[in-house]
Amino acid sequence: MQKTLFYIVASEKERDRAVMGLNIARRSHEFKRFADVKVILQGSSQKILFDEDKNVKETVDYLIANKVIDSACTFIAKTLSIEEQIQKRGVELKPSGERMSALVNDGYIPLVF
Repeated sequence: MQKTLFYIVASEKERDRAVMGLNIARRSHEFKRFADVKVILQGSSQKILFDEDKNVKETVDYLIANKVIDSACTFIAKTLSIEEQIQKRGVELKPSGERMSALVNDGYIPLVF
């Protein structure tokens, strides 16, 4: 079985694409479709952490509670002035390029949404 990295980069206008990626990551984790599942949130997709839609919130809560979300991008969080809210939500801030390369070098296959 392979390890998979869901790299979520969808813009706010592409919210549905980000939601789809998070849902697939959740189902993949729940049903053990891969050896391991990680999610990195990059760009404005980080705002999905605060989405009030019941289904989206439930998915995000699951991914956080089960430590599936590896991190959100430090630089973008600071640029958007949401770093404190992201950390309060239980998601670590890390440089996305470094995290992506570390996970790929550890055998994770990236899927981009």
